[in-house]
Amino acid sequence: MNSAMEKIDPQGDHEALKKFEPGCTVSFRGKTYKIQQRTTLASGEAAVVLQNEHEQFVISAARFLAGVQT
Repeated sequence: MNSAMEKIDPQGDHEALKKFEPGCTVSFRGKTYKIQQRTTLASGEAAVVLQNEHEQFVISAARFLAGVQT
């Protein structure tokens, strides 16, 4: 059995998040947040951790990209 490994292309949302580096500040739904990290949910979906003075939460990349203002 000689099977070659197949290359997996990165998910589009992971690629779209590349410009949002951890530590950068973004405006999301009218509030300012700092991106703590980019991550992957258990489902395999790309996500980011957002934090400001009062809250910290994980949001999927699709929802983040729909609500972020650059």
